[in-house]
Amino acid sequence: MRERLYPVDPKSADRDGTPPPSENRCLKHAETRRPQFWGLRAKRHIKAGDRLWIYFKLPLGRVAAMADVEDEPYEITHDPDGFLWEFPALLNLDATRALNRDPVPLQDFADKRFQGVHGVSDADLVTFRGHAGM
Repeated sequence: MRERLYPVDPKSADRDGTPPPSENRCLKHAETRRPQFWGLRAKRHIKAGDRLWIYFKLPLGRVAAMADVEDEPYEITHDPDGFLWEFPALLNLDATRALNRDPVPLQDFADKRFQGVHGVSDADLVTFRGHAGM
């Protein structure tokens, strides 16, 4: 299992026009206990069994949800936001509730310079897990 930071851009809608994930929507999805589908530009970034720390870029820039990747990414047809791959991930209800109450702001990250999906540093993992009650 790899721990990955997964940034969400709140300005981007899903292919079907659904608004992008927000902190409140992620918590509501976690409560359904059904997998959600997430997009990728490059398949190599995610594998089944990985853990995602969901980073909401705007307006505050913070990690406020956590999910576990359930299956391998699969190729999708044209996406206006440039996503070529999609994968199912199940939001962890307890961790997402805890992070919703106590999100991790960007200023608390050890690694503040990142782009796209990437591995979480050991220092950030300690912080994320602490906020998630793990």
